[in-house]
Amino acid sequence: MVRIERVLPQDILTLQRVVEETYLPYFRYLWHDEGTAYLAYINNVEMLEQHLAKPQHHYYFARLEDDTIAGYLKLIFEAPIPDTPFCNAVSLDKIYLSEAARGKGVGRLLMEFADQQAQLAKAEYLWLRVMDSNAYNLDFYVKNGYKMLYKRWIDLANIKEEFRGIFTMVKNI
Repeated sequence: MVRIERVLPQDILTLQRVVEETYLPYFRYLWHDEGTAYLAYINNVEMLEQHLAKPQHHYYFARLEDDTIAGYLKLIFEAPIPDTPFCNAVSLDKIYLSEAARGKGVGRLLMEFADQQAQLAKAEYLWLRVMDSNAYNLDFYVKNGYKMLYKRWIDLANIKEEFRGIFTMVKNI
């Protein structure tokens, strides 16, 4: 059984550890520096505190029966989809799982939870971004009802040129 619980400000050091443990195994290939600069930027305590303080930003842990954290989810409410007329939307900003949790239904449960939260917020759309090189997750999102909206190229320091493509995907709620 998986328990999904809201991350609170006092959980920030645990969140920081979980972000690092769940990001690097899957995405170090994107970066010339194996993701260390990007992770230092998105995962520093000050940045996480700012996000946790915003009422639209909600982080959630997925905990297993033994209290192990199997992954986390970040939703941003009241998040219009860029470059579209779709305003009443929630962004599924992050969904990351530990390597041990992959393939065990935790991701599906987090996706269902995101759908429920978007419905409770009376959003019309749930959207996310995914790297075009991430075939496993692209397929997972399509299976969960997401459709491609558009592709862009991201310009971040240290990202390898061949991995700059990112899709914006959307799901009607």
